[in-house]
Amino acid sequence: MSVSIPARTGLCLLTAISFASAQEVTAPPPAPTVEPGLEEAVKWPWKAAPSDPAVWGRFAATEPETPAPAVPAAPAPGTPAAPAAPTTPKATAPEQALDHTVAKGESLTLIARRYHITLDQLRLFNSLKSDMIQVGQVLRIPGIADLKALMAAAPPKTAAEPGKAAPRPRTPDPAPTVLIAKKPRRALPPAAWGAASLVQTQAFLDRQGFTIGPIDGTTGPIYEAAFRACEQARPGLLFTPDGQPSDAMKAMGGAYTEYELRPDDLRWISDTPEPPRKKDTPPPVITFADLTKETFLAYRSGWEFVAERFHASEAFLRRINPHIRSPNTPGTTYLVPNVVPFEIEKALAEPLQPAADPAVPVRATIVELKRLVIRRGEEVIASMPVSVARPGLRGRGTWKILDAIPRPQLVSSGSITSPLPAPAVLPPGPNNPVGFAWINLAKAADTAPLPYGLHGTSIPGHMMKQESLGGFRLTNWDLARALRLLPAGTELTWE
Repeated sequence: MSVSIPARTGLCLLTAISFASAQEVTAPPPAPTVEPGLEEAVKWPWKAAPSDPAVWGRFAATEPETPAPAVPAAPAPGTPAAPAAPTTPKATAPEQALDHTVAKGESLTLIARRYHITLDQLRLFNSLKSDMIQVGQVLRIPGIADLKALMAAAPPKTAAEPGKAAPRPRTPDPAPTVLIAKKPRRALPPAAWGAASLVQTQAFLDRQGFTIGPIDGTTGPIYEAAFRACEQARPGLLFTPDGQPSDAMKAMGGAYTEYELRPDDLRWISDTPEPPRKKDTPPPVITFADLTKETFLAYRSGWEFVAERFHASEAFLRRINPHIRSPNTPGTTYLVPNVVPFEIEKALAEPLQPAADPAVPVRATIVELKRLVIRRGEEVIASMPVSVARPGLRGRGTWKILDAIPRPQLVSSGSITSPLPAPAVLPPGPNNPVGFAWINLAKAADTAPLPYGLHGTSIPGHMMKQESLGGFRLTNWDLARALRLLPAGTELTWE
């Protein structure tokens, strides 16, 4: 039996089908689940092995490497951080109006100070009837032109009416909070201004050893976990009871600083020019052949080098540096988070691991395969994100930290059922899948290292999402910190 469909209904159905088909065609491809270039290699067994120190870097250093500074003991709760060098930044409002999302601990007064405007200007520009604001609320920050318009529109001040007391003079606001650790060479772009408050908190957490992975000026589960861990370990270190930044955070000197790319930095950056990229376009495809043909897996661009040096998301670094057109040119100045930088040229200075102190033993715990917590005695001295490189890896009971392998290369004979004609080698470098160092692990009663260790990564922004090689990974900058805190023989437990 045939069924007739009214013409209008049929047209609607065809339109819906056509729209659905168009949606299917234009839908973006799914995000990769494996680190680029390793799609087949993740199925093979790999071994970390030492490499020749002579190939560490694209060329020899022109400046002598200095020993890495000793990791200082974690400050006692409530102890202010060492103040930064005195600075005299010019306090100016943003050039253009921008949006600011209210973060935890912020007040209207604090936001006004951070943008170098008055509380009255912020109230007036947002038509606020009170000073009550909520986390997540978006405030509009006036630019210089907006401030001039507000001043022109303000009613003239009049004398007090007869019989009424003159208005009480308003106490001026204290000096504005510094947003940058030294005077910037140019006005901060809107993306940097809008994220400054949160970046300052993230950078301060990082300095205290409670890291969030790449700093990006946004909140999320990893940031919240670091925030809670710091609050629990050192109550009051982050904010005062009324929600203001603590003296220790203020002493840090602000959310940002600047870094000028040096000629010696090119030692760590690929000499292959980065192809031009339009906004929001994916990076070039990386193949296994690309990885194995090199003798040193360098950073692919100045963007990647500076992002890792200052613990930042590369995408965020690009947003707060829209002026940069030549990222690999010495002399290029980057605006960066105000953290203690990861200096790859010093990160492997001997001794890599500290000596054990039986009086104050160090213990490490991996919690829910998400965070590595390090304690000295009963005090938490570091808490950092960790992820499983290969799915299915787990730990239980008590393990042990062994020695470290600096500058690791990875070697594999390929699939067990179909071995390669010659072993494949992934050369050393910061973009080796296990990063710049590997820490051997063993079961508590054994001395033989396991085939998977604690190591770095070449994909800090994706290590929670993409499979790779190795065992349990940290960002390279977190691994550099962990190396200096974990003596050989340290107990590693699982929760």
